[in-house]
Amino acid sequence: MSLPKRYNYTKKTGRPTKYKEEYCEKVYKYLATTGKEQMELPMIEGFALYLDISRSTLYKWKEEHSEFSDTLDQIMVYQKLQLANDGIYGGKEVNATIVKLLLQNNHGMRERQDVTSGDEKLGRLVILPPDEVE
Repeated sequence: MSLPKRYNYTKKTGRPTKYKEEYCEKVYKYLATTGKEQMELPMIEGFALYLDISRSTLYKWKEEHSEFSDTLDQIMVYQKLQLANDGIYGGKEVNATIVKLLLQNNHGMRERQDVTSGDEKLGRLVILPPDEVE
């Protein structure tokens, strides 16, 4: 079924965006409200609340406006810096498990183990086919 020709379906419909370029600068005002002294971790969700919009709207704007994408990246940089500093220098109030979890999940950091031979000389490495393994 085709629609009548008299309608122009190429126009965008729906509610106009609330996006404003000034939101890129507002991130610095938001970041000033966060930090250890304020007991507030900088988060994208917190910025959404600060702007009084939904988190999904922020992510949509991130896709549509490259300068806004940089703004959200700034929040993650500040978050990573605060988590790292709190984890290293934080004192008793910091929950190291939460810091580790956020650094791993949000910033790609991983815990690594150094598996060595205990300074002993290693023998020959022998690779066996799966059917010959005991």
